Amino acid sequence: MLLPIAKWLNVEQSGLFRAWFVRIAQEQLRQGPSPRWYQQDCAGLVRFAANETLKVHDSKWLKSNGLSSQYLPPEMTLTPEQRQLAQKLESGERENRPLCDRD
Repeated sequence: MLLPIAKWLNVEQSGLFRAWFVRIAQEQLRQGPSPRWYQQDCAGLVRFAANETLKVHDSKWLKSNGLSSQYLPPEMTLTPEQRQLAQKLESGERENRPLCDRD
């Protein structure tokens, strides 16, 4: 069903996560894949968008992703532990569990 990330986020953060995730995925499809999107398949897009969603979206990030600051969701306020989840997803430290749970 949902990414395990949802267990780590409150309701407001979950809504912002979805908004950023959709925007990032849409931009990859509209602009073409980022060089950081290594595994260019559907699952790779999900991993890439989830990782990028958990990052700070400052002016440097926006420029490197070809996004303007207009029409963006509000920035998520995350703890350092929540931000580190992106590193765990990216490095594969998830004990070979599926990206989503089947309930």
